[in-house]
Amino acid sequence: MRIKTMVQTAAVISLAVVAGLLGVGGTWALWNASAPAQMGTVQAADFSVTVNGSPLASQGVTATARPETSGAALTPKTPVYSIIAITNATNASGPFSLRTVLGQPTTSNTPAALASNLTIQTASMPASNKCADASYTSTPTATTITKGATASLCLRMSLPQNAPGTLTQTTATVAVPVTATQIQ
Repeated sequence: MRIKTMVQTAAVISLAVVAGLLGVGGTWALWNASAPAQMGTVQAADFSVTVNGSPLASQGVTATARPETSGAALTPKTPVYSIIAITNATNASGPFSLRTVLGQPTTSNTPAALASNLTIQTASMPASNKCADASYTSTPTATTITKGATASLCLRMSLPQNAPGTLTQTTATVAVPVTATQIQ
């Protein structure tokens, strides 16, 4: 009797295995199904800084400083002021502040007499929004600019009281190095 029970048990187990295999075989196609996926896009943030509206590049940018008073003539008694606007125009999604430094200005394409007499200094824009009210020093001017914000800085060009009169109607090209560094 024992063999008959074993044969019946083996038959039931065999039917269960066949039923299980048929059930798995029916879902086999679903395990191997594929569907096309769209390509994703990953974009890094742009380190974008503008100086008076022109993009700042590693080789420099030619940007005409906006004069604080148009038509002002540089004389030994009258300095000339210009505004330099630096914008943190990054498209980063998170906080992205910049530390910008205006380095020591230099002149080029300038007559030697003017270059030796011209003093160029930088300063942060004062609360009055007038460069004439700023405190100028001979050290580089630094400021922090948050994402999307603009900082205005001042440039003052002046002549000493004993400057030669031959400097009238001469022009100078002034270069101001701007360094922008991302900070946390």
